Amino acid sequence: MKIVFINLLYFLLPILAIGQDNYDVANIPSALKSRAVATVRNDKTVVEMKSPEQVITTITCAITVYNKNGDRYASLPVYYNKSSEIKSLKGAIYNEMGILQKKIATKDFKDISAVDNSTMFADSRVKLYVPDYHSYPYTVEYQYEVRSKQNLIIPSWTPEVSSNVSVEKSSFQFIAPIGTECRIETTNYKGSIKEEKNDKTESKTWNTEQIAAKKDESYSPNPNLKRINVLIVPKNFIYYGKTGNFGDWKEFGQWVSNSLLNKKEDLTEASKQKFIALTKDASSDKDKAKILYNYLQKNTRYISIQIGIGGLEPFPASEVDRLGYGDCKALANYMRSMLSAVNIPSYYCIVEAGRRKESFHKTFANAQDGNHVILCIPFKNDTTWLECTSQNLPFGFLSDFTDDRDVVACTENGGVIMHTPKYINSTNLQLRYADLKLSEDGSIQGTLNTKFYGAQYENHMDVLLASNNDKNKLLTEYYNIDNINFNQVNYIEHKEENPFIEENLNIFIKNYAVKNGNKLLIQPNLFNTHSNIAESRNRTEDIFIERGYADIDSISIALPENMLKNITPEKKIIEKPFGKYEFRSEIKDNKLFTYRKLELFEGSYPANTYEDFFQFHNEVSSCDKGRFNLSFL
Repeated sequence: MKIVFINLLYFLLPILAIGQDNYDVANIPSALKSRAVATVRNDKTVVEMKSPEQVITTITCAITVYNKNGDRYASLPVYYNKSSEIKSLKGAIYNEMGILQKKIATKDFKDISAVDNSTMFADSRVKLYVPDYHSYPYTVEYQYEVRSKQNLIIPSWTPEVSSNVSVEKSSFQFIAPIGTECRIETTNYKGSIKEEKNDKTESKTWNTEQIAAKKDESYSPNPNLKRINVLIVPKNFIYYGKTGNFGDWKEFGQWVSNSLLNKKEDLTEASKQKFIALTKDASSDKDKAKILYNYLQKNTRYISIQIGIGGLEPFPASEVDRLGYGDCKALANYMRSMLSAVNIPSYYCIVEAGRRKESFHKTFANAQDGNHVILCIPFKNDTTWLECTSQNLPFGFLSDFTDDRDVVACTENGGVIMHTPKYINSTNLQLRYADLKLSEDGSIQGTLNTKFYGAQYENHMDVLLASNNDKNKLLTEYYNIDNINFNQVNYIEHKEENPFIEENLNIFIKNYAVKNGNKLLIQPNLFNTHSNIAESRNRTEDIFIERGYADIDSISIALPENMLKNITPEKKIIEKPFGKYEFRSEIKDNKLFTYRKLELFEGSYPANTYEDFFQFHNEVSSCDKGRFNLSFL
């Protein structure tokens, strides 16, 4: 018996080893290591929808981190709330050879609120694990199961985490009872879909592997447009006890209005009368809306929480009125309720916010598109948009966080795709005037007046809002000139129809011009020096300029009386399909005048023109840094 036992163990050991994932880094193909800070070794997601109120998501994910730049991809946040429960959660860390170094238990995860200092979102929580392991390369593996009581939002699948993270193997399986009707949107997937069926369920499985990391190329289009993505929407769903179905955006908007927004405009009669009284002297509905928007900004604050984390349903207006804060949904609904109190209709609009312009799947309605809510007031011939989370933006101004993209407006006729305002090249303007004086020792002093318009409105917003002690520190970082001192700092917000921020500075720069004998070497373009961009000899992506803009600098420098005025005037104009640059510098009436204008034009340009694009930026940078040798008499 003893001999038999040993022989059985001898044969079982290799079988057990084969059954485990081998995380030896040596097994990763070299092509997946190239340009990668990390590699997804195996990412397996299984979503089983047993019923509309019982969706089980099981995830096994392992990622190898090569250096400190990849550490961020090794962390794991798992969100949960009253409609979702984490049933199991564990992990492990392996060294370079795939040898286990540490087991991760549920108790090792931090359990924290998804939103600090908020009773409104007390049930929105996250379990978070951040590996404290820095012997590179290492591999971290997670296994967890989440059970959800809703099926409106089925986990989507996007195997590519980032351009600098490669993927060795990734799969996504969706299981549902036979006959379950679902709409499925598959984007950029070139493989086959494996379909299986048994007596009770049917499943679809998507697989991909060997996705190499990609070199980041400046001025590239949104990488999400080329990434694999699978979205699933059941025909009939339950969400927080609310049933529904939709096949298009019109029906989705109708469901949001009827199920999520219904009875949320519940201001007390006293509050309604307060808002009526506030606006009684206003001469138009637009003036009434301005008064109420000003009230919103002064009396509420924003709690940052994404739609998918905090749920789709806004809190009632009465709660915001009582507490004085809310997330984007709650604040937009509160503003909508105030407007309703004075008989002004408005639309609750769901949008994908961010510096990159991202729009909705126009032909595939779903609840995962959109991470933010704004408000639209359909005044006749004057559609007005409101960012309800900002205490500073002017009335009717959205900034580059939600500009120029599709939104779903929840109207009385259902969901309607609308488009937010676009800030064009010439209106994204930074306009600067400088009146300066050069001393014989090379020091410069004088005044600057700069105005920021359009998408550049918020360029120095943080300085405007900063304390007096922090203003100089921030300005020093922005202007990045050695020895610069800001003697006076003043900001003015002009919140009219075409809003802008005005910056007024009184500056002193000691020894700005370099003195050499009886000469001063000076760079007349002080404040706006363009940087070079990365060269790319084998460009693969088109050039994409997300937003165009125009920067104009007019600088006057009074020269010392005992200085020769015999420099050769400088003039340069560069015109390309993607931009234009104009530079002039000359001495006139004992002053060195410099005019600089740089324009970049929004749009997409072929990859094979990148060399020309690179040279344009190179020439601009070189001209910006041009210097004059000024001689004393």
